[in-house]
Amino acid sequence: MADPADDSLTEDIWASPTTTKPTQSQPLERPKTPKTPTRPASPTYDHEAALRKELEGVRGVNHAIEGLIGTLERAKGNMNTVSGTVSNASALLNTWTRILSQTEHNQRLILDPNWKGSSQDLLDIEAEAIQKQQAAERRAAEEERRREEARRRAEEEERKRLAGATGAPRATRGHARRGQQ
Repeated sequence: MADPADDSLTEDIWASPTTTKPTQSQPLERPKTPKTPTRPASPTYDHEAALRKELEGVRGVNHAIEGLIGTLERAKGNMNTVSGTVSNASALLNTWTRILSQTEHNQRLILDPNWKGSSQDLLDIEAEAIQKQQAAERRAAEEERRREEARRRAEEEERKRLAGATGAPRATRGHARRGQQ
C-alpha cells in the first residue's frame, strides 16, 4: 500500500511536461519518469471519509429499497383483500340473480289468469305423470302385440313350409307313378 504522506497524487500526471529547446549552452536533459500516484497527505482528500460517505449512500439506497419492498408487500395484502371482496360480491350477485329470477317466476304465476294455484299445479303434475305411465303401458302392449303377431306369422310360415315340403314329394311320386304306368 502506498504511503499516505506522498503528495504525488496532487500533481497532474496526465499533463504534458513542459520542455524548452535546449540551446547550445544547455546540455540535453533526459525526461523524468512520472511518479506513481499515491495517497495525498493533504487534508483535502480523506479516503476514510470518502468510504464513509459512499457507505452512507449505499445505506440510503438500501433503506429506499426496503421501503419499496414494504410498500409492495402492503400492496400484495391489499390485492388479496380486493380479490376476496370481489369473490364475495360475485357470490352475492349470483344469489341476488336467483332471487330475482324466482320473483319474476312467481309474479308471472300470480298474474296468469289461467293459474289455479299450487294445488292445481300438483294435480296437473300427477295427471301428466299418469298420462305418461299410460302411454308407456300402451307402447309396451303394442310392442307385445307386434311380437305376438310376428311369432304367429312365423309359425304359419313354418306350417306352410312343412306342408309344402311333405306334399311336394308325394305329388312327385304320384306323378312319377302315373308316368310309369
